[in-house]
Amino acid sequence: MYRMNPIPIWLGVIVLISSCQRVISVHLNSGESKYVIEGVVSDQPGASAVSITQTKDFSSDNTFAGVSGATVTVENGVTIFPLAESTPGVYTNNNLTGVPGETYVLKVVINGVDYSASSTMPQPVGLDTMYVSNDDLTSRRYISIAYSDPPGIPNYYRWVQYVNGRKEKTVFVANDEFADGLKVHGPLNFNNDTNDPARDIKTGDSVRIDMLNLDSAVYGYWYSLQRNASGSGNTASPANPTSNISGGSLGYFSAQSVRSRSLLVGR
Repeated sequence: MYRMNPIPIWLGVIVLISSCQRVISVHLNSGESKYVIEGVVSDQPGASAVSITQTKDFSSDNTFAGVSGATVTVENGVTIFPLAESTPGVYTNNNLTGVPGETYVLKVVINGVDYSASSTMPQPVGLDTMYVSNDDLTSRRYISIAYSDPPGIPNYYRWVQYVNGRKEKTVFVANDEFADGLKVHGPLNFNNDTNDPARDIKTGDSVRIDMLNLDSAVYGYWYSLQRNASGSGNTASPANPTSNISGGSLGYFSAQSVRSRSLLVGR
């Protein structure tokens, strides 16, 4: 279980729920497989892409080859953006940069079968500050963040942490159910139960936090995945996260606004 440091309620704190990232455990019979579609439209240039893979038997290795030959488009009600396969199983269009407030529709055709999803890009909320905090019980250090939640509207957040350019496998998500309009503080705690030193934050490290603003359906995907997660980034039980893609595939489609902040860790 991921540990959270207690913080006074009067600070308007919500717990930043930890979850794992991009791990999908599927309870399937031998020989059965499903497509996994992971699509993102970002308001950052060059960051929009759709990847398509396929699940395997539990007895197979843990490598997933990209699915080639799909027809992939994203439209916003005015323009249809065709996505070309840039690397095996990854489809991109350099002209596709999202705009907050717009709704985007993903359409994928694989071997004559249609898959689709829609997502509305929220207005961006960024970090007011980030700083290094020490764990009370161990020698490990964590990044704490603070941001101002906009009042009167539901907001759904995900944070992605990079240490020296390496993405932390833990994903942190939260909503503003109990923090609407408040100044929110909290540590991005995670359990390095693999004792991988590259995951620990040390003096001299460069740390970047991406703050992703999600719609409710995509938040539901990451939250349901978190519910089955263990500290190592693997799911504790073979349960699929809630997908917003119709047609029978796994995965998600997210139109998300992103704001980033970085720091150099001192002593």
